[in-house]
Amino acid sequence: MEQEIKQLQRYIDEAKKIVFFGGAGVSTESGLPDYRSQEGTYTKLEKEHLNPKIVMSKRYMLENPVAFFNRPNTQKKLRPKPNAGHQYLADLERSGKDVRIITQNVDGLHQKAGSKLVVELHGNNRRFYCMKCGREYPLNDMPRDKDNVPRCPIDQGIIRADVILFGENLDPRVLERSKALLADSDLLIIAGTSLSVYPAKNLVRHFGGKRVVVINKTPIDVPDLQVDLMIESEVGKTLEQLTI
Repeated sequence: MEQEIKQLQRYIDEAKKIVFFGGAGVSTESGLPDYRSQEGTYTKLEKEHLNPKIVMSKRYMLENPVAFFNRPNTQKKLRPKPNAGHQYLADLERSGKDVRIITQNVDGLHQKAGSKLVVELHGNNRRFYCMKCGREYPLNDMPRDKDNVPRCPIDQGIIRADVILFGENLDPRVLERSKALLADSDLLIIAGTSLSVYPAKNLVRHFGGKRVVVINKTPIDVPDLQVDLMIESEVGKTLEQLTI
């Protein structure tokens, strides 16, 4: 591990533009369960003999709003804070290094840590808007109907979080921005993600630099991507050993 950290440090010191491509494993050290872990939403739905791809879809939300918005959500009680990984990246950027973050997470922890260039592939859980008129509402003051469904009092449209649900496509502008950042960086760090789902798996193929590092508990499966350094460890635990 010591040699791997030294090699990662050298890559970062030499790089002019770093793109950090992160997944759920970046936030697990902040107490947020991986989507498909034992405590994750996907796994819990499967244990209830429900198909996550159905009950977490836009179609299900529109056709069954009462069931969709009244499911128990244990993560509401969580108040996650940025961990050592988030903080290192923000501090690295503050030091003058060009750090670009592309995240599959919706938690906003990179921004809380202080990172300024963050592209959220799957949207975020901090913006809520009416699907009819686009009015935005704060989470703590969201109007609800008698069935506890968030509804806009102006046109009765459903108020939803600005996150990508099953059956929805990623914002084309976000995809193009991600591709441009990847193509224009010389060091790619893939962290906390197995890249097992699309379009994330295809996105990293747009990387135009020469060094690829993977920090993940298991290897990734992108056959045509040459990995220069693989660190099988937790993201925050790895990054906190680096110096700025």
